[in-house]
Amino acid sequence: MRRMDRGSLAAALFLISLGVIFLIVNLVPGLTFSRTWPVILLAVSAAFFLPALIAEEARRGLAALAIPASIFLVLGLIFLYNTLSSDWAVWAYAWILLPGSVGLGLILASAIGGWERPASEIGVWMLVVSGAAFGLFATLFGEPLLKAVGAGALILGGLLMLLRAFRRGAEPAG
Repeated sequence: MRRMDRGSLAAALFLISLGVIFLIVNLVPGLTFSRTWPVILLAVSAAFFLPALIAEEARRGLAALAIPASIFLVLGLIFLYNTLSSDWAVWAYAWILLPGSVGLGLILASAIGGWERPASEIGVWMLVVSGAAFGLFATLFGEPLLKAVGAGALILGGLLMLLRAFRRGAEPAG
């Protein structure tokens, strides 16, 4: 497929996605744009992921688009939670997930683009530290659902650190 065709394909898919979102919001009773607008951020996230998935020969360079895609993804999920639950107070500590979204982007970019291992390792640590910090604050100050999610984030972060410690212990000294 020619380069211009891929760009047109990505733009067309993005516009179609937005159209489907607006159609669903307008046709489904009870759904309002004031409660579902964060879905647009999720569509923007998907639009950032598309070029690296479509253009195989440029995948290594385009993989970096996974970083802004992940930021839009996390922002979309946070805002979707806010609008559906009306729990806007969570922003007092939800912002701490943004460095983790960059870490998620590094992990995905490394996987998509075949980047060297240090990039994904940095991404994992950014994600773990950010998720653990969010987990701590969510467990202390969140609504009941967030308290459970926060406790789960702390457990997952601890398990990932244990896994890393065991893997390091199994590596030959050198």
